[in-house]
Amino acid sequence: MAEALTNEALKGICENNFELAHFAIELARYYIRSGRETHINDIIRDIKKHPDPKYINELKEIDEIERRAQEHNAAAAANE
Repeated sequence: MAEALTNEALKGICENNFELAHFAIELARYYIRSGRETHINDIIRDIKKHPDPKYINELKEIDEIERRAQEHNAAAAANE
């Protein structure tokens, strides 16, 4: 059975549909900027899994940690 991607499935995540649309747009922009391929179904699924708009900030923090770890590993490899 196909997953329901209606307003009812997303009801209550945000105060209103405008906030929900803004959250979806910001999440899509984040994915695009970070080089991830995304589709609307992926965005809606992510919003349903992580309904707090602060989720985007958490993703950014994780990316920053990973970037710093890669820089550290690259510097360590260059010093060997």
